[in-house]
Amino acid sequence: MSKSSPNQGVFTHIKGELAWTIAEHRSPSEAITLTRHLTGADEGRYELLGLVNECEVALYWDYFWNHVVAAGFDVDGVDDLARDAPEEIRYAGREDYFAEVDLEDWDWIHPRHQWRAE
Repeated sequence: MSKSSPNQGVFTHIKGELAWTIAEHRSPSEAITLTRHLTGADEGRYELLGLVNECEVALYWDYFWNHVVAAGFDVDGVDDLARDAPEEIRYAGREDYFAEVDLEDWDWIHPRHQWRAE
């Protein structure tokens, strides 16, 4: 591996954990494709926070508007992330958001936020 190549070990673990969770709740045959779509949208403006509602809804932090957006996803991709999330899951500030939600009810929490559930 060259020095400029990123270490893919952490990302492989995250994708594997996410795919396993999706396979348990939705479709084992589509888990890899769904994982690719979810992690592909996890960049730049949007940060994947986790999955809720039996892994039917993905929650992302929108850095442009500084609030949470909810999106459905399927084998064709992730729904439009630019639309507003339902009012009940929008909060001012990411720390405030995590203070207000019950992470125990989430199906999957991105490892970068799992410490918040402890």
